[in-house]
Amino acid sequence: MWQTVFATAARNQRANLRAFPWAFTLGHIIEGGYLVLVSYFSYVYLIQGDLDDRFALYTGSSNYLAYAIIGGALNVFSVSMMMNVSRALITEWREGTLEALLLAPSSRNGYFLGTALQQFYRSGMVLLAVTLFGMLAGMRLSAPNLLSAAIGGLLFILSCYAMALVLGSIMLYTRDTYIVQNTLFAVTTLLCGFQFPRQYLPGWLQGAGEIFPLTSSLQLLRGALLTGAAISLPDIVPALLLSLIYIAVGLGCTRLVERRLFERF
Repeated sequence: MWQTVFATAARNQRANLRAFPWAFTLGHIIEGGYLVLVSYFSYVYLIQGDLDDRFALYTGSSNYLAYAIIGGALNVFSVSMMMNVSRALITEWREGTLEALLLAPSSRNGYFLGTALQQFYRSGMVLLAVTLFGMLAGMRLSAPNLLSAAIGGLLFILSCYAMALVLGSIMLYTRDTYIVQNTLFAVTTLLCGFQFPRQYLPGWLQGAGEIFPLTSSLQLLRGALLTGAAISLPDIVPALLLSLIYIAVGLGCTRLVERRLFERF
């Protein structure tokens, strides 16, 4: 499987360098910079640092600028990661290489992991650039828990990968990318709590957000960075279980869709 992982990552990297300019990456960096500027100007000039008392109660910190910039950076990272991994198979279909891929004796999970590995490199560049913009805008972290942040980061990446597999199977089935992916990204941006505490939402919307592994993994990662909260094993379980369920469903649905496509060839 690991041969498939590294071979897929190397192939995708070469294809991106030769055929596809870094327009997507640059676009996500610009989007992230825009989010940083919106957060900065909103906090400094619009509300002039006057926060609702509930904000500190919900987040455990009154550092709105860091909260918003961390959420914005992770939102851009998740969108970039999920979009590129989920589009892998439908891109093969559009380019006419899907039949050869389905006939190849390679690991399907290795193919997706290789795609995720290469996209992690690109999405990581976006995350780094947005974080640098945030630091220039005045984002400061008082006492982050680095070990917990590393655990939360791995869990967040796993959540992105898991959701991308389900999204990719839906894209391949519907032959659509634009409506499907942008609908999901709009929903996760609202329900997962990237830009504001989820407690401001009605109770039923908060419950709806719990179906995404991104919700709990984002909360753990941002808590470790913003307040220094330690992540324990019981904290990991909900996001980990949801991610594993999404991976199983995504791979299973992908096989069903591939079978239908193969019957049409």
